[in-house]
Amino acid sequence: MSLQPRTRRTRQRHLVYETLKASTAHPTADMVFSEVRKTLPKISLGTVYRNLGVLKEQGLIFEIPGPNHTMHYDANLEPHAHFICESCGVILDIWDCRKPSCRNREQLQDLDIQSWSVEFRGRCQACRRQTD
Repeated sequence: MSLQPRTRRTRQRHLVYETLKASTAHPTADMVFSEVRKTLPKISLGTVYRNLGVLKEQGLIFEIPGPNHTMHYDANLEPHAHFICESCGVILDIWDCRKPSCRNREQLQDLDIQSWSVEFRGRCQACRRQTD
């Protein structure tokens, strides 16, 4: 983990980051909090939120808006898309998606694009089986 020089590297921040890196479940702040508390029982939810904000600001993680306006977090910065199930809330990584191409490239000429994302929403296979 390479934190920017103006930000202290704290044990809490390191543990929040390592928890996210070890997860493929795209956890919420509450889920990260539950996991980190196993090692640091006195950590507060506010501390977890602050550290998620710092990590996001530094570009080490990103947020994924899930169902019901719940933010989920991902520390995997490799280019990939996500599928979000609107029924159960599961978020799955979708690999091998190419960077989207735009038909009207003139729209992008004067823009400084820092990142892009592709998101698919619908119902996962398990939820589809329950209703079909």
